Amino acid sequence: MKQIKVTFLFFLIVIFFVSCKDKSSNNNASVKDEKLKELYQKSVSKKTDFSNRLNFSKEILGQKNVNDTIRYLVLNNISYLYGKLNKIDSSIIFAKKMLNQNIVKKNYGYKGKVYYKLGGYFNKKSQSDSAFYYFNQSKISFLKDSDSIQVGRSLLNIAIIESNFGSYSISDSTAVEAIKFINGKRNRTTSSAYNCLAINSKKRFLFDDAITYYKKAFIISDNENSKIKYKNNLAILYKDKQQYQKSILLFEELLKNSKINKKTRARVLDNLAYTKWLQNRNKKVLKDLFFANSLKLKNNDNYGLIASYSHLAEFFEKRNKNKSLLYIKKMYQAAKNEKAVNSLLESIDKIVKLQTPEKSIKYYKESICLRDSLQQENTKRQYKFAKIKYDYEEEEKKKLKFKTLATENKLIAEQENNQKKNILIIAIISISILSFSLYRRKQIQKKKVLEEKYLTETRIAKKLHDELGNDIFNVITKVQNTTYSNTEIVNDLDKIYLQTRAISHENDEIVTGKDFEKTLNQLIESYHSEDCKIILKDISALELNFLKKEQQRMLYRVFNELLVNLKKHSKANLVVISCKKEGKFLEINYADNGVGFKNNEVVLKNGLTNMETRIKPFGGTLNFESVTNKGLKIKIRFKK
Repeated sequence: MKQIKVTFLFFLIVIFFVSCKDKSSNNNASVKDEKLKELYQKSVSKKTDFSNRLNFSKEILGQKNVNDTIRYLVLNNISYLYGKLNKIDSSIIFAKKMLNQNIVKKNYGYKGKVYYKLGGYFNKKSQSDSAFYYFNQSKISFLKDSDSIQVGRSLLNIAIIESNFGSYSISDSTAVEAIKFINGKRNRTTSSAYNCLAINSKKRFLFDDAITYYKKAFIISDNENSKIKYKNNLAILYKDKQQYQKSILLFEELLKNSKINKKTRARVLDNLAYTKWLQNRNKKVLKDLFFANSLKLKNNDNYGLIASYSHLAEFFEKRNKNKSLLYIKKMYQAAKNEKAVNSLLESIDKIVKLQTPEKSIKYYKESICLRDSLQQENTKRQYKFAKIKYDYEEEEKKKLKFKTLATENKLIAEQENNQKKNILIIAIISISILSFSLYRRKQIQKKKVLEEKYLTETRIAKKLHDELGNDIFNVITKVQNTTYSNTEIVNDLDKIYLQTRAISHENDEIVTGKDFEKTLNQLIESYHSEDCKIILKDISALELNFLKKEQQRMLYRVFNELLVNLKKHSKANLVVISCKKEGKFLEINYADNGVGFKNNEVVLKNGLTNMETRIKPFGGTLNFESVTNKGLKIKIRFKK
């Protein structure tokens, strides 16, 4: 139909040239060129194959005196022929060349048609972002040309792209806008818009709305194939709503239609048998299900086989589980071949239900991967569409800005220059402020590190003076005084050693991560001796290597405080440390046979206070239980 219009337009132009041969020598030259007319007739002749028609069209472009209008028509023909030969990239190249012709630049109607053509080509290439852009451009051009029907057609294609990206509400608005512009003047576009609204409603499980829209699409459509499609979709919706009798009547009406193709007929037969079975599980439909399945195999309807195998599997589910599993696996394979992810997930769920857990492991894993990839794909799709709309709107803003700038006078240009200078000054000032802020922040950080270093050194110095210094002085005094035994002096020296090691451990860098359990074991073993045996039970239950680094450091410090307290004050010769995990909590129980607290009163000295302080930020608690001369028990509990 398009080619007939193009041919008719060409001959109108030629007739115009003939009638005006006395007025224009250039036009007269084009008309006299009989070869040009002959080539064009061949390029649009349906009796000639596409490849030869393409060659004739290209030959026209090589001729002299081909004016802009004829060049536009020939480029249009070449773009069309490449499309028929399924060389879409070439179609796009020649369609874009049409935009450079003066007849297109000066006429919004022609421009809109070229943009619409480009939108269609990019749709075929599944490049929705470019298709969206060109359909929007065609809409703008047709609006300027006051062609409401073409505006409606452009809007319909935009609505379909929005629906494909999952933006159903936005797609609804665009489809309704398309219907308003068409205003009943083009049934095919109006029915397609209602079909788009029906699909959007179905995707959101608004089945009643979807039924209403499918009915409108069916009534308005004047195309028999479209009517068949809408009626079939309507029947499936009734089935999904469990209104089986309505669904069955529509499927039966479809089978009576002589214009229904083989593929659709097989699918309708399958859906009819399945719906009858859903209505009455005792209905004898197996023969019909098998027959529909055989027709699909014969028609190579691989996608249709997915539903067929699903229906057979469901039919046999309570009759013969082996057969049901057989057809589910066939559904699984068909869905995999067709890359139908949702059907593949459905088949996996059914396989897992029918098989033992051991046999279903690989399907479980595949299901997890598929669901993750599907979720990622949906997220990417939504993001891509949002970006497409954003980029398009930004480009339109830029175009509007450039058009405005083109009409502005010199004063505005000077103001812009001044504005640019101001922006530059602000940018320089901002960069300077930012640079100074970064420098200042770095200096503050450096000062903070130095202060922390100073505080650490001061704290260590204080401990060395207050604790070690006094103890060393006492030992020196005892050494000089012969009344003290060697054993007592050795014990004092041992305490000094423990204090020194405690200070060292307190300030050492702690090895965290996957080797932390080994590090903690080494700390505990360093306090184990013949005089005091330490028994460690079930430490692996804490899964120390998998704790957060902050928790690992806290545990190390707490154990260090605990063990120093053991050596300095407890006088115990046996310690038991047991570990366990209770839900989200980790629990460490410490027990020794030392002297305990005096008069059974818990006195929190520096070490024990430090332990409590360290464990609180982790939702932890520290409980003490002591009996004089019968030992000490401490329960440490914190969230993992």
